[in-house]
Amino acid sequence: MPDTSDFDVTTPRGAAPQRGNLVAALLLGLLLVGGFIALWVAYCSVPPQQPRADVATASSNEATQAIKDLQTSQQKIAGQLQSLQETLASNQAETKRLADQVTALSGKLDALQQSFASAQRQSSPASSEPPPAPAKRRR
Repeated sequence: MPDTSDFDVTTPRGAAPQRGNLVAALLLGLLLVGGFIALWVAYCSVPPQQPRADVATASSNEATQAIKDLQTSQQKIAGQLQSLQETLASNQAETKRLADQVTALSGKLDALQQSFASAQRQSSPASSEPPPAPAKRRR
């Protein structure tokens, strides 16, 4: 009868927090890159030949547009993050359900093994006589 401690069930529970941290780090990086790009576009796209008043107005308009673009990007990223969190919660619930099923099946297997062992003990007498040796044939 195999030892039930050898029955090793691994679940991806340990991976879930790491994946969440990775997703959060990637989203933060994406947000920072988007901000730098928007600022770069706002400050580097002004032609140097424009008069100062036009430059200030154009820069103000571009900065306003860059801020609006950043806000839109943040809203999209927040929606994606919420979607990822919901997916992660769903995956964790599914993992817990499967782990509970594995635990229940393991308990049933233990009960069957014990039942089988007790049935074998009851059906075979407690005799310690070895079975008779087969007769040797001569050639």
